[in-house]
Amino acid sequence: MTLQERYDDPTHLVYLVGCLSGGLTGRSLRTVLLSTPWGHRRSARRAADARPEPEVTVDHDGVVLVDDGRCHLEPWDTFTGHIETERQFILLRAPGEPAVTLPKRTFPDAALAAECRRLLAERLPVR
Repeated sequence: MTLQERYDDPTHLVYLVGCLSGGLTGRSLRTVLLSTPWGHRRSARRAADARPEPEVTVDHDGVVLVDDGRCHLEPWDTFTGHIETERQFILLRAPGEPAVTLPKRTFPDAALAAECRRLLAERLPVR
């Protein structure tokens, strides 16, 4: 088959256009879906699952984060409030801006989760 015959046959072109339009349609659909609230939650869950969780200690001074061997104290006045969901405690820096998430599954028992809830309610307003 010569080069001219190859270009005269439209099957390759139709296949190429079909692949490109299918890929672009899939990418557009993915972009639209990920821009919904469901997509934001899904992205946040995947990002959180991708990296190891830091070790978190909540005490009367604030929140101590140990991540990759580095220790960092966040005093209580750093945070403006907290939200409790079914799965986690979320500490907020600015209104609506999450700063630290404390997954409830990291507490070995319900008593520690209750103690964390009490300490958060004592130090930070519920949003």
